[in-house]
Amino acid sequence: MSVNKKSRIRLYLLMLLAAAAVFMDYLDTSIVSIVLPEISNDFSASPSASSWVLVSYLLALGCSLLIFGKIADKTGRCKLIFTAGFALFTISSFFCAAAPALIILIIFRFIQGLAAALMVSTATSIINLHLPEKIQGPATGLIAAGGGIALAAGPGLGGLIAEFLSWNWVFLINIPIGIIGVAGALLLIPADKKTETKSKREEFDGIGAVLLAAALFSLITGLEFGSQEGWPLYSIILLIACPVIGFFFVHRETRCKDPVLSTKLFLNKTVALASVSTMLVTLAFAGILFTLPFYFTGTGLSIGLTGLVMLIPPACLALIGIPSGTWSVKFGCKKLCSIGTFLFSAGFVILTAGIYLSNFIMILAGLILIGLGNGLNEGPSIRRINIHSPSDLQGSSGGLVFTAMNAGYVFGVALFSLIASAASEGPEFTSFGVAASCLAGAGFAVLSYITSKCAADTKKA
Repeated sequence: MSVNKKSRIRLYLLMLLAAAAVFMDYLDTSIVSIVLPEISNDFSASPSASSWVLVSYLLALGCSLLIFGKIADKTGRCKLIFTAGFALFTISSFFCAAAPALIILIIFRFIQGLAAALMVSTATSIINLHLPEKIQGPATGLIAAGGGIALAAGPGLGGLIAEFLSWNWVFLINIPIGIIGVAGALLLIPADKKTETKSKREEFDGIGAVLLAAALFSLITGLEFGSQEGWPLYSIILLIACPVIGFFFVHRETRCKDPVLSTKLFLNKTVALASVSTMLVTLAFAGILFTLPFYFTGTGLSIGLTGLVMLIPPACLALIGIPSGTWSVKFGCKKLCSIGTFLFSAGFVILTAGIYLSNFIMILAGLILIGLGNGLNEGPSIRRINIHSPSDLQGSSGGLVFTAMNAGYVFGVALFSLIASAASEGPEFTSFGVAASCLAGAGFAVLSYITSKCAADTKKA
């Protein structure tokens, strides 16, 4: 075997390793939702109590992504942070599976969310730092495709595991993957290079980190409590607190010498608008993954067939996600993002019309376009944000991308649930309620197209 061939294989394995980290994060975000009733039964807990198994993970992930990305930028220790994340994720998965009480499970799910943030915040940095430019596009496409597939396939996989094994295996399946991931990180990722730039010697912005975590905490808990418990007063207070704390965070960051979220990122028009577009796409995609199964089962489709239909968007995403990364190098990110978000928007319009008209062919066509549009957009969108971010902020850039996507997931589930519930008569989602949520999704999809088009590229992208 030639040296060149060995080197090429190493690069492709490194690409798979980075994608595996994002895949595991998205899988553990979505797979748990379907087994919450089983967890409630095993621990004799209420549904609201067991929901913290999901919420604690989202809280830890959402509140720490940008912080760990900043730490990676300051220290230059991407390999150490990524490897530590994989190891901690694997260990915490074991303790989640073996938890003797619900509170122990919730604690280790929180730790698992922190571990996922360590992995994901540095995954794109590893690609940008250690892969040649010609395969960075396919690598980001693979990450995007893997994340979308995991997000969509998680509930179905979790249901099969709960039915034939037990909910504990939802966490146990992470262990062999995690062991391989740790070994791969140690063997494949080049050693970290020590750097001593002025920004890295600056004291870490602890106040900014606390404000950021507090703002994201109030947002995520406010949305989760509101969607689950009928929007009580404390959930409204938490949601109001988010922009207030966010204002103080932005005020702090614009005046801090070495902020958690550099002004080079959030005042960069391309990075900011592309991040918003990415969040809106994830919001709409997560929303239909949550509400559409209620429509299909409500119209008499079996759970098995519903699962197969819901695999259409991620299958289309996988089909086009990886080549879209390659195309982004050849044709530019902006062009593909514009086409992708246009197809995504058209898919939502057709899907909404299909539900209103009870036309299954239109529904299938809409789902296909949504999957293709998402696959065509997501990888180039991630790459677009990364290449417009300064080279010394690649960790922060990766944290920003996945924070936006995590926020989109939380917003999508909460907003689509609220709209579908408000438009339905009674506690169950009706066809009209689901259609109303999809119509709102069409609006978010169109906004994603507009924000993507407005993000004027400042580099060749």
